Amino acid sequence: GGAFAALLLRPPEAAAWGPQGHRVIALIADRVLRQSDTVVHAKIAALLKSDTDNRLTKIDIGSEAVWADTLREKSPEARSATEGWHYVRLKFDNPDLARDCFGRPPLPAGYPASHGPRDNCSVDKIEQFESELRDPKTPPGERVTALKFLLNLVGDLHQPLYAIDRGDQAGRCIALLIGPAQTPVRLSSYWDETLVAEVAGPDPGRGAARIATGLASATTQQWATGGPQDWARESYDLAKSVAYSFLSEKPAAKYTFPAPKGEKDSCGEVDLYRVGPDYETKALALVKEQLAKAGVRLALVLRSSLK
Repeated sequence: GGAFAALLLRPPEAAAWGPQGHRVIALIADRVLRQSDTVVHAKIAALLKSDTDNRLTKIDIGSEAVWADTLREKSPEARSATEGWHYVRLKFDNPDLARDCFGRPPLPAGYPASHGPRDNCSVDKIEQFESELRDPKTPPGERVTALKFLLNLVGDLHQPLYAIDRGDQAGRCIALLIGPAQTPVRLSSYWDETLVAEVAGPDPGRGAARIATGLASATTQQWATGGPQDWARESYDLAKSVAYSFLSEKPAAKYTFPAPKGEKDSCGEVDLYRVGPDYETKALALVKEQLAKAGVRLALVLRSSLK
């Protein structure tokens, strides 16, 4: 139908956190489990080792955390079928999980979670894939797929821009000019890539170790509570209080992002906001905390699913 065609015409949105952020989150979870639950850690290692049909990524935990995004990039069909699973688009001024998650259609009985429904948000998919990992009757191939989706989607849930909908394509269609910079950036790429690169550095293993080593156990215990619905609402609140905090000011100008020769940027003319160093400081601190939180909670989800 028309909706499907429209989806294919739209540019693929960046993966939440970009590959670097997803790797860091998975490696933090891996460290947490290695230290606290060697049985579950070994089960995950065995599941990943069995993923011999995977042609999209390497099969270490950091690479597998990017698998669900690579799948969307490589296949338009997969993108159409799974795009909605990566978000929980709570309306900016009036969030309602049931309404904003497509009415939360349940997984039909006996139906693998990896086959649909197309209209599920990340909260629903995390719950469905958790159930599959918990169920000893889930076929081996679907178990691996469930694990791979969880490695990615729990991370997505902690990206503030992926938990809110302001009608700007998760921050793609809004421009920021940061401090003395001369060139505006998309809000989305600033949060998915720029901040992650600053927080984690070029090596995901080292970045994960640095972030994880700095965590107090009281903090991680505090984070390891609640479930996907609570985490979605928390990310939504952080999107409003930090990521979109500049909306209290008027836009400084209009801006059109450059596009390849002969093409137009799909956003057209967008609002441009100027932000100071205080915005950057808060954003960096939040990204560091959200990557850590996502790692701790991914470990929690895997532990409860694979006990």
